[in-house]
Amino acid sequence: MKKIILRLAVLVAMASAAVTMNVHTKTKEVQAASSKGQQVVKYAKKFVGNKYKYGGSSLTKGTDCSGFTRGVYKKFGKSLPHSSSAQRRCGKKVKGGIKNAKAGDLICYSGHVAIYMGNNKIVHASNSAPYPRGGIKISNNARYRKIVTVRRIVQ
Repeated sequence: MKKIILRLAVLVAMASAAVTMNVHTKTKEVQAASSKGQQVVKYAKKFVGNKYKYGGSSLTKGTDCSGFTRGVYKKFGKSLPHSSSAQRRCGKKVKGGIKNAKAGDLICYSGHVAIYMGNNKIVHASNSAPYPRGGIKISNNARYRKIVTVRRIVQ
């Protein structure tokens, strides 16, 4: 009888350890995905204050919105086209749109694209104020225009 109880205890302990390891692995996968998006945001923020240039693609000398997102994601091994409308088809569509967006996701508007930072904020290259002739900036309202789609580029 003692042997049976001991064997059952060992089996329960082993099953518990297997479940714990699986949960731990899944948690690490989720953390890795979110940290990659956070890395994208951190890198993008380095260029805030740099100037806007229509058709430009230099993160330091001047870029437009799609050149900005293209340049940022290039650092992470992702190749995006230099067109905001073409970027709407990149990566994976985020079901539920902005309410399910994570840091690093592309927020696509009609004729514009930005990188979602979290907390309803975006970082993007804009040709409007507050910079004299536009520039790379952080905006506090990701819904300032109608959102066409949200795309996940990094997992």
